[in-house]
Amino acid sequence: MAPITSVGLLVALLFRSTSSTKDSYGCGNKPADVEFVLDSSGSIMYSDFRKQLNFTENLVDLFDIGQNKTRVGMVSFSTQVIPEFKLGEFNDKKDIKEKIQSVWYQGGGTNTGKALNYVRTQSFPVNGGRPDVPHIVIILTDGMSQDFRYTVQEAAAAHNQGITVFVIGIGDQVDEKELKAIASKPTDNFMFEIDNFDALKTIKDTLAIRTCKVPPATPPPPTPPPIDKDAVVNGNAHCSPEMPVELKVALDTAAIGIDNSKFILRFLAELSDRLDLPQSHSEIETVTNGCATQSLGDITFGSGHDREKIEQSMADTTKGVSSMMRRLRQSFTRGDQKKKVGVVFMGATLSNGEYRKALRETSRASFLGIKLFVVGVGERVSTQQTRVLATNSDQAFFAESYDNLQFVEGPLLLKICTLK
Repeated sequence: MAPITSVGLLVALLFRSTSSTKDSYGCGNKPADVEFVLDSSGSIMYSDFRKQLNFTENLVDLFDIGQNKTRVGMVSFSTQVIPEFKLGEFNDKKDIKEKIQSVWYQGGGTNTGKALNYVRTQSFPVNGGRPDVPHIVIILTDGMSQDFRYTVQEAAAAHNQGITVFVIGIGDQVDEKELKAIASKPTDNFMFEIDNFDALKTIKDTLAIRTCKVPPATPPPPTPPPIDKDAVVNGNAHCSPEMPVELKVALDTAAIGIDNSKFILRFLAELSDRLDLPQSHSEIETVTNGCATQSLGDITFGSGHDREKIEQSMADTTKGVSSMMRRLRQSFTRGDQKKKVGVVFMGATLSNGEYRKALRETSRASFLGIKLFVVGVGERVSTQQTRVLATNSDQAFFAESYDNLQFVEGPLLLKICTLK
């Protein structure tokens, strides 16, 4: 019997179906690149892992395989990611199915983020793979990934790269929030939740039709030019963050004083100009330990009225550096995909009690994925405290005085632009 083409498959499925759901529309005979990503973690029984392989084999049977038609590849993942066979490595269904059935069960953790990174950078690299065809990933998993934030980050990067991601959550140990983040939008089309591995066969036809309806991959945005690091650090060069940044700058205003705050305003104005905020879709806000927060997008630096307004907001009584850091942590937007970066200014050594509170705030910020930079100013600041309160020691900076902050500007800017 001749292989069933995408059109032949669709006709067969339409006759088989007794409903007229939206999944039963034609999609044409068009090529695609499909990468299967199979969970091989220790929470899956060996017999259920074999059911994943059988499901994948049955799906391959429905595709019109060929070098100029649909190409398939496969990776399995647990603690590590194992490339089982590459896209287009086999063009004969018999060879593909034999390879699928020979895949070994791993056991181990559930490193979904690493699997997403692999298919994004290796299976579908930027400017690689076949143009003008859909780039599709089909992920099967039975549990939560071991690093939620990394998984969500890698899923967002895959979506931005034009990769369409289907995800199948199996059993009651999956995290629906994570599945929604992994799946392409709208999630109703690209996310499946089933009770057990036996139920995989019930979604096979629907998944096959939705797969062939995926449009060609959207080309990723052009790669930005490389950053001239020396010009950024030692000159006045601009740079754009590799990922959009939500930058919050916290000021211990009572400790700094109004006169020194003027130097910080000038520093932030220069920093915002050099960050190319509109181009990078980034934003900067100031956070004080009073009640006011001001978006730099609404401030025209050099205007006396705006300076007076900000200086007035800075005159509130301080509640301590830890309180200021807490306000900074709470000010970040929840749920978006921007890199969260906080900058804290310190002008004096903290007492033991205040330092312990600030350390707790650093830990809480780190747990939420916030990268914390600390700028110590003057001779009274503790070098050790400054370095420890930053997320990493190389994210601590020092200036002799507030009117010398321009020497910190370049190194801080470079760190923000090159954050991963």
